[in-house]
Amino acid sequence: MTFRKKILLADLVLFLFFLALLFPFVETIVKQDALRTLIERAKKVSTSIQNASSLEQAKLILDQPVCYFESRAVFNPKGEMVWASHSIFQKLQPSYAQSVLKKKTTYSEAYSESYQQIFASIDQPVVIDKETYILRTSAPLQEIRNLTVSFEAGFLVFGTFILLLYGLFTWLIINRITRPIQQIIDTIAPYQGGREESLPLIHLKSPQSNEFTKLAYTLNTLSERSQKQIEYLKHQRKETEGILESLGEGVIAFNAAGRITFANGVACQLIGAGHAALMGHTLNQASSRSPDLLLLAHELVMQVLHTSETIVQTWAKQSGPALYLHLLSAPLAGQNGAILVLQNKTSDYKMLEMGKDFIANASHELRTPITVIRGFAETLHDLPKLSSATMLDISDKILRTSIRLEKLVKSLLTLSNVENLSREEFKWVDLLPIVEQCKLLQLAIHPEISIAIHADGSKAMLFLDADVFEMAIMNLLENAIKYSTSPADIAIRIQTKPHFAFEIEDKGIGIPEGDLPHIFDRFYTVDKARSRKSGGSGLGLAIVRTIVEKHGGNIVVFSKIGKGTRFTITS
Repeated sequence: MTFRKKILLADLVLFLFFLALLFPFVETIVKQDALRTLIERAKKVSTSIQNASSLEQAKLILDQPVCYFESRAVFNPKGEMVWASHSIFQKLQPSYAQSVLKKKTTYSEAYSESYQQIFASIDQPVVIDKETYILRTSAPLQEIRNLTVSFEAGFLVFGTFILLLYGLFTWLIINRITRPIQQIIDTIAPYQGGREESLPLIHLKSPQSNEFTKLAYTLNTLSERSQKQIEYLKHQRKETEGILESLGEGVIAFNAAGRITFANGVACQLIGAGHAALMGHTLNQASSRSPDLLLLAHELVMQVLHTSETIVQTWAKQSGPALYLHLLSAPLAGQNGAILVLQNKTSDYKMLEMGKDFIANASHELRTPITVIRGFAETLHDLPKLSSATMLDISDKILRTSIRLEKLVKSLLTLSNVENLSREEFKWVDLLPIVEQCKLLQLAIHPEISIAIHADGSKAMLFLDADVFEMAIMNLLENAIKYSTSPADIAIRIQTKPHFAFEIEDKGIGIPEGDLPHIFDRFYTVDKARSRKSGGSGLGLAIVRTIVEKHGGNIVVFSKIGKGTRFTITS
């Protein structure tokens, strides 16, 4: 029930309660008033006949018209009736007559056989011509009751009218008083029902300054403050989520029960589960392509929630592409939950493996020429009387091995310098003259080859280190010449629109499909015999890829056995 209905109902109940209490009281008052009227009339008649000179004169006074329900009679001291206006009276008991003479005024009720009803009577002594008589004034008791009922009915009708009038005025007053409250409720109702996201401002229609206007102003002030606080918290939440989403690590937050309250995109990707499948669930309830990872992460989180200590674990994928994850689980402040950070360490492990392979390959590549040089040096030392031809052959081999060793060391130093390349040396350079220069250098060394340059413009401006990028082009050209049947036929294509692309394509022997994923690895050679014969170190394409990546580009290779190879650099 509304506030208004409660007040109206309370007023109605109170009014009916007081009316019920007042009704018997009114009945008694009316009855007593009727009897009092009867007594007063009896006294008035008694006074009027006391001045009569004789009984006959008193009878004449008593014969005067009276109320339609009133009857009179005169009795002597013995109770015998001397005179009566109606035939309703009977002889009085002597004892009763004597008591009336003593008490002066007596009330009694008696049943009349002739009228078949009860009469109420007032008996009082009266002196007529020096003789004492008893004057009885009677009225039907039913008439008094009827008068009481009529008055009660009138009282009830009047009370009902008053109730309606009171209810109307009460409703008007309450409506006037509670109208601002209703306006406040109607304004807030859409927000309470979830139809609006923010608490609307309250504008009262009543312009007067009262408590409700002050209440509305206070609520508006609180609403503005709370809305600002909510907007600030939303902004902070979005900013925090944005920061967490931009991180390279996967981040998952848990409440005290171990249920997920936040997970960024990286975490969903590493775990292999959708965002909707994680939110509101524990990790052991979610489904993933790596169930063992979920189980380990769930155990870590539950252990952190139980012990409030930071735990770090490493997980490695057992099948498929290599994947190494560091799982760091830590409690949140106030022990309200925990956080799980997943760091992808695959590249670090790959770099570690590459470092091991590089050291092993470098050691092998360096050990071979050193062993050759040492062997020939020991031969010269142990056999000083060798023939001139043998001495010349040995010295030639030592020289070629030394040159190969020098190239290997030079390539290693070049690779190291390229990896530490700084963008401070970069500047805007036209690529076409650099390509032309590389072509002329190769033609000078290999005049029988054919190199065709195709460009979509007169210039190809790029932001790069010209000397270093020229080295990459030269390495690609040398590979194209080295792995082509003589004479080599090479095409260079330069595209600047809509995006940059640089291609070097030959019609050589091609690269086996199984070797394509590894040709950019350090010390990797497809044809080891040809590589040793040409003095290759297996670092050329590794240097090219490093140079391209340092310039923010990407290099890919397409090749078919017997049809040639195409290297494409894009930015």
